Amino acid sequence: MKKAALFLLALVAAVFAMHSSSSSKPKETPVDVYQRSWEKAQLGRQRALEANLPLKDSTFLHTHNTYNSAAYTSGVAYIDPNQNYSVYDQLRMDIRAIEFDVHWYFWMNDWPWNWGYRPLLCHGQNNHLGCSSFDKDFQDAVNELNSFIRSNRSEVVILYIEEHLDGHYQEVVNRFKGTLGDLIYRPTGSGCQDVPVNVTRQQVLNAGKNIILWSGSCGAGEWQSWVFQKNNVVPEENVSKFNSYPDCASQYMSADTYANKMVRFYEDKTNLTDWFGGGSGSTTTANIPPMLKCGVNLVGMDKLSPTDGRLASAVYSWNAGEPNDWGGNEDCAMQYSNGRWNDANCGNSYRFACRNAAGQWRISNGSGAWTSGAAICSNETGGAYQFAVPKNGQQNQKLVEAKAAAGVGEVWMKYSDRVSEGNWVE
Repeated sequence: MKKAALFLLALVAAVFAMHSSSSSKPKETPVDVYQRSWEKAQLGRQRALEANLPLKDSTFLHTHNTYNSAAYTSGVAYIDPNQNYSVYDQLRMDIRAIEFDVHWYFWMNDWPWNWGYRPLLCHGQNNHLGCSSFDKDFQDAVNELNSFIRSNRSEVVILYIEEHLDGHYQEVVNRFKGTLGDLIYRPTGSGCQDVPVNVTRQQVLNAGKNIILWSGSCGAGEWQSWVFQKNNVVPEENVSKFNSYPDCASQYMSADTYANKMVRFYEDKTNLTDWFGGGSGSTTTANIPPMLKCGVNLVGMDKLSPTDGRLASAVYSWNAGEPNDWGGNEDCAMQYSNGRWNDANCGNSYRFACRNAAGQWRISNGSGAWTSGAAICSNETGGAYQFAVPKNGQQNQKLVEAKAAAGVGEVWMKYSDRVSEGNWVE
């Protein structure tokens, strides 16, 4: 009888221990799972390829009204959200351009003795209509950005501040300066400085910085030495005005704008917009690839989820499941006729993707193993063209068109992981 009781007691203890152990493990979220995904790996590789391109030729996946999220919804704040996840989780989903609407408004989200005016993240109008005294303090969102970027010092993030501060610029400067001051890429000179669209991500990183601030306002005082004015960013346009590839230019966007400014398209998926017929259009898996082909720099998304397919549709490069190093000897990149990339045995014979200083592509007449690319591209053109790899979606599409004109389907590109498996470099 005693043995039976002891056995039963031991069994109960074991079951309890198993339950305690399993229940103590934090449950993975969809954003946690995304960290191991194919699309995350490829979006990171694409950003690495863009590192030495000017910002005006680079891609920043973007969320509109980043702060207005269901992650912060309460009965008195953010009841009509643009986004599903926190600022921190949006950054973990490869969002690299975020937007904070900052209003100078009376705050009550604490003990009464702490109430008072401060910069709040508010989805309201210029006169603050729509703001809540229980909206988030600007500092809270700055802390989330700080937490992400301190752990990801190889990344560059754009923070667009839409300000409604009634002149209280210094209060906002004090908040981001105290937390992010050593990470912010600052304007030089005096007065209002335009967004430095010809600076590269790598130049920002080489300066030891990770964050670029811009706003529509010159502000006053210290604001001008921390925040760029967005004159070099196209006037904000919603997705309904996007003119698809190849006719990217339209009455809203000229070819010159695409070439010399940062172009942004956004959607607005709040109920308020739907009720009042805002007609922002939708950013979808169907129109993101054409945006990349046109050279849109800030691809804006609302209600982003790591499983809704839009992040995967922003991968213009590798074919699904690639690179896979099949057979353990695929270390060189080639492009298929549809523009997708594959890792192949470097000894295979293909023609080569060659590019000149003006950005024009040419397909070599000669073919051979991957290692012959540099010599063949240069020799056939007297050095005018070099063996190359596309570095953004627009360049990738131009290479596709050059191949079609030459009647060629597959070409080698100057991109390999021959030195270190999985580390793809030019």
